[in-house]
Amino acid sequence: MPQFTSRGAVVHYEIAGSGPPVLMLAGTASDGASWAPLTERLQDRFTLILPDNRGSGRTQSEGEIGVTDMIADHAALIDHLGYEQVAVVGHSLGGYLGLALATQHPQKVSRLMTMANSDRFGAKEVALFRDMAALYGQIEPQLWFALLYQWLFADGFFASPANVAAAAEASTNYPYRQSPEAFARQVRALETAGPLDVSRVRCPTLAIAAGLDLLVPPSRVLAAHVGIGQLTTVVVEGAGHSVHWEQPERVAGVVREFLEG
Repeated sequence: MPQFTSRGAVVHYEIAGSGPPVLMLAGTASDGASWAPLTERLQDRFTLILPDNRGSGRTQSEGEIGVTDMIADHAALIDHLGYEQVAVVGHSLGGYLGLALATQHPQKVSRLMTMANSDRFGAKEVALFRDMAALYGQIEPQLWFALLYQWLFADGFFASPANVAAAAEASTNYPYRQSPEAFARQVRALETAGPLDVSRVRCPTLAIAAGLDLLVPPSRVLAAHVGIGQLTTVVVEGAGHSVHWEQPERVAGVVREFLEG
């Protein structure tokens, strides 16, 4: 099982594919497996590095979680694998972490691609996740996931109640499902994350926004990246916050074009 120690945590990661290295950073309540729709479409061209953030998956850490520790974990993982530079792709919280890596460790990031994230966590996001954390241990997990999906996916996902039920069942039975306690630890970490000075990002950067994102709408995504010198933006219409799940072919094509450009 690939893992290494960073600041007292045992960080789990997976490697898929071959080619230039790409570090894939997952969002809140997600781990490296959340990249599955892109992993299967990109592993023929890239070496995909898929870590589990603190508080998720198979990464083990005690006590409170700090965003600064997560950033340090990912910088250390690049060193641990022997790379001088990697491309970084991040979704939601992972996009924030990617921006932070590019500002704090610019020599380690060759290209940066963010999805559905801002340079800070808004009051609405924090309030929602705080309330979801309070509910997690009190209701059936299938219902909890069904409620969470309403913030993650666009209307088409809900056209079939059976589809929603099947997805909630799969999330509930995922062998490395995040516990209510771990989810709450990640939420508290979001509350400590300060705004980033994105003007310090020096690498080519692509910011993807989802047209129907209820958590981080396109206007916030685009505003959060203003000040980055080499910036390209794409709005994927018809998709919600989990844009790479709703439109994987479209997103995978954008990733390939950007990383190989």
